[in-house]
Amino acid sequence: MNIANKDAKPAVATPAPARNAPTAERRQYRMSARAESMAATREAILGAAREAFTARPFDDVTLNDVASASGVTVQTVIRRFGGKEQLFSAVAEQERSRILASREVPVNAEFDIALDALLDHYETDGEVVLHLLAQEERVGSVAEVVRQGRRVHREWVERHCAFAIGSRTGAARERAIHAAFAATDLGTWKLLRTSLGLERNEVAAVMAALIEGLKGES
Repeated sequence: MNIANKDAKPAVATPAPARNAPTAERRQYRMSARAESMAATREAILGAAREAFTARPFDDVTLNDVASASGVTVQTVIRRFGGKEQLFSAVAEQERSRILASREVPVNAEFDIALDALLDHYETDGEVVLHLLAQEERVGSVAEVVRQGRRVHREWVERHCAFAIGSRTGAARERAIHAAFAATDLGTWKLLRTSLGLERNEVAAVMAALIEGLKGES
């Protein structure tokens, strides 16, 4: 015979969690996965655009080309970047950051070290930059990128060729900066490296000699 315990409380069933109820962990995982997917899509589009813009003239590149090469739709490219000019600008900004990082040397580095980093950039990216320079006068987006590149190189000259520019002021300082700019410019690299067929170390020696020559001028 069963004897009931008068003091016992009736058991209360705990409701089981809903099988598909979202948890904070699941939401966080989905958000993280989505962010990773969006970042991967962005990089794929930028990579395809970079290949297209560096291989063909700007006017010959289409958003269809970029979408096809990156495995997305044209609508996705437009949604992420807008038109072709905005896409080009995004590629240019990404490349600018990469190039600046590759050219970076300590502020107090010897000129030879700074020049070596500059020549690394020319050897790696010189042909692409020359490809852009050839389009400068007819494509506004390209012209702006070229102008930015020239500003960056002038800053490089003022920083790393200061020993040769010296204490000049006014017009004399500007002439010295322009001379150092020309001595270390990509066009000079092309003349020495490609047209004259000099080895890299010889190119460096010629550029260094040109900069040293400024020291004796007033």
